[in-house]
Amino acid sequence: MNGIDTGVWVEVDDCPIRYAVCGDLVEMELGGRGSGVELVATEAGLANLLHNGTAALHELRRKQHG
Repeated sequence: MNGIDTGVWVEVDDCPIRYAVCGDLVEMELGGRGSGVELVATEAGLANLLHNGTAALHELRRKQHG
């Protein structure tokens, strides 16, 4: 697999986030069971998500708090 298989828009707020490591993949569930969204990532994909998510969080906080 290379890239993204489908496009989706999700807003994440203060919600439960659960994960499970399944072989060489991480499955993450955002929101409640049956009413949330699931994300499956490889190690490289998860590292990319965390790297860019951390950068986005720092920028958001810097813009909100000056």
